[in-house]
Amino acid sequence: MICERCGQRVDGAWQAVPHLSLRIWHWHFCGCMQTAMAYEADQRERGQLPEQRRQRREHFDHDQAAWWTMFPQLPRSKRANRQTFATFEPRPGTEQALAKVKAWANTWPREGFLLTGNVGTGKTHLVRAVVHTVLAAERHVLYTSTPYLLERLRPDARPDAPSMDTILNLHYRADVVVWDDLGTEKPSEWVTERLYLLVDTCYEAERPMLVTSNYGLDDLKGRVGDRIVSRLLEMGPVWAVGGDDARVQIARSRLAGAS
Repeated sequence: MICERCGQRVDGAWQAVPHLSLRIWHWHFCGCMQTAMAYEADQRERGQLPEQRRQRREHFDHDQAAWWTMFPQLPRSKRANRQTFATFEPRPGTEQALAKVKAWANTWPREGFLLTGNVGTGKTHLVRAVVHTVLAAERHVLYTSTPYLLERLRPDARPDAPSMDTILNLHYRADVVVWDDLGTEKPSEWVTERLYLLVDTCYEAERPMLVTSNYGLDDLKGRVGDRIVSRLLEMGPVWAVGGDDARVQIARSRLAGAS
């Protein structure tokens, strides 16, 4: 097909599903068509009766429970509910990253992004704000920290650990995959191997991955390997979150107040 508005050719191709014996047809729509489809979906949503919207939301929440059951960090967190764009307080060095992440949440492109920066600069707050936005649009999210993700996969630590196929399938099915604190896990061949399989699944399925890390690219390569970082770089841009550790600033303010 040729888009009548921008003239771009729109085509598709068969795409193999990683680690499963099947293929799916994947269309590569232009930006005009993606916007039009989003507008049409919004109009259909507005035209639905309240009872229909309620039933649809209940159905979505039921399906999202598959990700929350496996990775319950976000629904169990009291702090996460307050971590929205409205509550993010920009500090020197964070303004540019905030603007870019907000723009991503509003347009939701096919690619993801990697946030890098020191501890306490607000990277987790920003990706959790995106998660709230995506969930409000009734799109499924896999959210976890990489240390928790790897802990779920260790059969020696958890006798009831899920299989790798189960975790791979959840990554494949999610509309957006969010990994927090990549690189904080202790490097090992086992860790690198499993993280690579999961990143490669999202890479092949073109699932947006939103990743945060306290490490720069060179240090991150040393901790998780060149192959993982290379795929992440192709899957989206790298945005630096600057500024000082907000937690340290809060502690200093408390000490100053106490004195």
